[in-house]
Amino acid sequence: MFDYRDCTVKTDGFIIRVLASPIGPPEKTTQEMPLMFSRLDGSLRSSWHRLFVLLAVAFVFDWAYRHQAVADEVFQPNPNPPTDGRVGSNYTPAYAVNQVQFWHDFRPEVVNKELAAAVKHFGISTLRVYLHNINFSEEEDVFLVNIESFLKICDRHGIKPGFTFFDDCHRHKGIYLDQPTEPIKGYHNGRWAACPQDRDRKEEHLAKFKAYIQDVIRPYREDSRVLWWEIFNEPGRSEFSQRLRKQGYAWAKELQPTQPVICCWDDSPETDIVNAHNYSAKFARWDHQAELNRAKGCVFTEAGTRWYAPRVSNGEPCEVIHWLTTRKKAGKYVPGVYLCWELMVGNSNCRWYWGTKHGTPEPTVPWCGLMWPDATPVSLAEAEAIRRWTTGKSQAMFFDDFQAVPLPPTRPGWKAYGESVAMGSNVLTLTPGMKMIAGDPEWEDYVLEAVVMLQGESGNAGLVFRANDPGEGHDEMRGYYVGLDTKKLYLGKMNNDWQPLATFDLAKLDCKVVPGVWNQIRVAVKGPRIRVWCNRMHPSVDATRGLRIDYTDKQDPIHAGRIGVRTLGVEAMFDNVVVLPIAALPGVAE
Repeated sequence: MFDYRDCTVKTDGFIIRVLASPIGPPEKTTQEMPLMFSRLDGSLRSSWHRLFVLLAVAFVFDWAYRHQAVADEVFQPNPNPPTDGRVGSNYTPAYAVNQVQFWHDFRPEVVNKELAAAVKHFGISTLRVYLHNINFSEEEDVFLVNIESFLKICDRHGIKPGFTFFDDCHRHKGIYLDQPTEPIKGYHNGRWAACPQDRDRKEEHLAKFKAYIQDVIRPYREDSRVLWWEIFNEPGRSEFSQRLRKQGYAWAKELQPTQPVICCWDDSPETDIVNAHNYSAKFARWDHQAELNRAKGCVFTEAGTRWYAPRVSNGEPCEVIHWLTTRKKAGKYVPGVYLCWELMVGNSNCRWYWGTKHGTPEPTVPWCGLMWPDATPVSLAEAEAIRRWTTGKSQAMFFDDFQAVPLPPTRPGWKAYGESVAMGSNVLTLTPGMKMIAGDPEWEDYVLEAVVMLQGESGNAGLVFRANDPGEGHDEMRGYYVGLDTKKLYLGKMNNDWQPLATFDLAKLDCKVVPGVWNQIRVAVKGPRIRVWCNRMHPSVDATRGLRIDYTDKQDPIHAGRIGVRTLGVEAMFDNVVVLPIAALPGVAE
């Protein structure tokens, strides 16, 4: 498709016109640019005229050359797309129930805060961001202005987003611009807006969908701030969706963007990069998708999420980072990934698993989302693993995600006490009465975090900190222990016996501790003060942000020691153990 541009310069008695085609397909770009000089009266009557003409010609040729170069940079599928090695997540601000609300009620100060935190805690360099034709159709000018504002915020933080136009997931009816919806407790993505809505899935509306795609892409077709354009997320098999998918790709490519145009599922003629989704911990399948078409490369625009009983994992972030690290060390291709479905644990309600019933209590650990609405990490272990990969820098004094061999009790950095220990499904499993100790006896102030899963109704399991002189018995050590059963959270001191210090009634929480489900425990020790967070929930039901115990040990406090894990009367699983300097804890100054 040729787009001839007339560049006309008038002088006294002369016209210079240059015809060029800077936006044509590469095989059709103009190889020569004819100049047509039309003399209107007389000859060039002065040196000044001749100089002006030469400068005008030079200017126009330079303009055409630069635009021709851009045309030559139109994205073509290749083995190393610009998504390679990047880590990001899907993004809707925590306040928004869906993408329609996001763009209609655009809050730049919130977006700026959340993106700044994403870079600080995770080193994120890309986001997958959904658009909606409702915003384009009903408030086009506002919509386009907000996209530009969003891009400026992203650019400020070194983030390159990709934009998704259509989506067949979740609510196909009842979404309107002027009818905001409240989140529905327990309903995974309960207010997410399928795009287009069923009322717009008509043949006569295809023209407006073409305008939607092209009017969004056109101003940014050469803009390096945009990483890619995605036509359709998880299109269904309906004739309309398949037609829109194919036509949408063609409409985007018509504009010859310098960014790739992608589409689900995996590989197809309508995607410039293999566009993979995976929500499992079976990484042989991930390997297959990554190598599906090496001529195009691969990006996982949905790369796993956390666990939900009875699965130990659905491809949680630490496991995905381990998979990337393993591939890199082996010299294999390393795709880009968008982790844990979404960046924010917000009003989209994706903290609940697929298919949970309306009214289901809050989960003990969010199924999706890397950060809470206050822009702090859900998991400090995940933040450490992701940040190591994205920046090459580590804050951790100790970190173990139990991904690599050898198995305990010979695992480097750990010493086991008790009868038996096992490791399976990339987690640590301890039998009743076991403990494992790691770290440095000189450690004083620090934060310790891990997840714990009880395997039975009785007994308790948890974390050891400031531990000294450990022995074989379950109470044989001098230090502190925080653990939980299905009803209570316990904090105590051990000096070869048990001294209770504080408890918290877990039954008061909306989330419930049950066997076979992960629980998160975080401990911060600074001097004699001990703070314990357990199973933090969404702020709508958790005003204390997960803080359950705040205790100061005034009687012979233990000021330094190792860390560990422990069980009593129950088999338990542990994962993602991390120790960080106390200064790395968000809100530590409080």
